[in-house]
Amino acid sequence: MVKRLVLLGFVFTLVLSSGSCTKLVPTFTRTGPSFPVSVMPVIPLDTGELVAVTPHPIDGHWVALWFQKPDKTISVRWVNITIGTVGAEMTIPRK
Repeated sequence: MVKRLVLLGFVFTLVLSSGSCTKLVPTFTRTGPSFPVSVMPVIPLDTGELVAVTPHPIDGHWVALWFQKPDKTISVRWVNITIGTVGAEMTIPRK
């Protein structure tokens, strides 16, 4: 009798826990028409070597391009990938 109650409790808990699984991270969907960018502005080679690309935490249209110059200075440029604009260069000097 006790084994049946324990087994029934286990099955009940398993059913409840499997039904309560939901996705925690919201998914982003496109909210408008997308059109390809034909010509992007040129980023000069003296900006440095591209080392990383990170998305904007809120607006998915912007990405940060992280560059490292030969003197180890870090620079970043924000690029809007939907309309094709490149922001001004921001530099982070290193000692």
